[in-house]
Amino acid sequence: MTEAAPTNHGIVLAAYGRGALVSSGAETVHCGLIGRKLHLVCGDRVAWRRLPSADGPTVVAVEPRRNCIERIDARGRAEPVAANIDRLAIVAAPEPAPDWFLVDRYWAGALQQDIETVLIVNKSDLDSATIAEELANYRRLGLRCIETTSASRAGIDELRRLLDERATLFVGQSGVGKSTLVNALAPLAAAQTAELTRDREGRHTTSTARWYRLVPAGGIIDAPGVRDFAPPPRLARAAQRAFVEILEGGGGCRFNDCRHFDEPGCAVRAAVEEKRISPRRYESYRRLVRLYETLSARR
Repeated sequence: MTEAAPTNHGIVLAAYGRGALVSSGAETVHCGLIGRKLHLVCGDRVAWRRLPSADGPTVVAVEPRRNCIERIDARGRAEPVAANIDRLAIVAAPEPAPDWFLVDRYWAGALQQDIETVLIVNKSDLDSATIAEELANYRRLGLRCIETTSASRAGIDELRRLLDERATLFVGQSGVGKSTLVNALAPLAAAQTAELTRDREGRHTTSTARWYRLVPAGGIIDAPGVRDFAPPPRLARAAQRAFVEILEGGGGCRFNDCRHFDEPGCAVRAAVEEKRISPRRYESYRRLVRLYETLSARR
């Protein structure tokens, strides 16, 4: 009788189609996937074997995910980005022009799953009054913000101390310098970088989420740059919780189920008019709620 192949365990460094790059102990292996129902994402914990019936190592099972950052695709379906992360690092920069609505939605997705979040403003040597104003507001709301400059390495040491031994997912617009930061933090990563295009829009230099090891432990997941993001609709009920100032301000509303749109006696809208709540953040909240309502109506 042929002895059964031993089962090994590892972490998915990158998933691509019907294959995955898996870190397992001291080795890194390219694995196929057994069956058609098994789908992996960067950060998954998996079991794999060397099966005689397969061409090479094969992932045979995936552990339940502790959490998963997902985005809505063009059809309104949830699409996983990375799983089992400990921290979300949202990267913005003066160039390309920051999309603060995108930052809000990433933070909302993390808050809805109780994932620690940090905002990194890269290329901070490029002065911007708008960025300074937004950073001041985010800090008032309790979001940790770190300003970095890859060229002079300003802020890099502070960021490295923050990363410690956990898994951190880097997300943001294309061209903000995520891969450059990854290279500065994990020199062996050799992540691909690119110059900004002439119209100052970022090129997509990362095509799939990829895990890079840190020394002595932990890791960075570099996600593809995006131009839009929204947490999946099933988290819609947590939208107010994701905007901490609106959640707190809503306690003074006339109605317990106030949406903070056109309802009478809305304390949130009063706070917006008095600039105690950022009008831009309030508009960000309204856009997210409307998106969820549109997707719900389609279903």
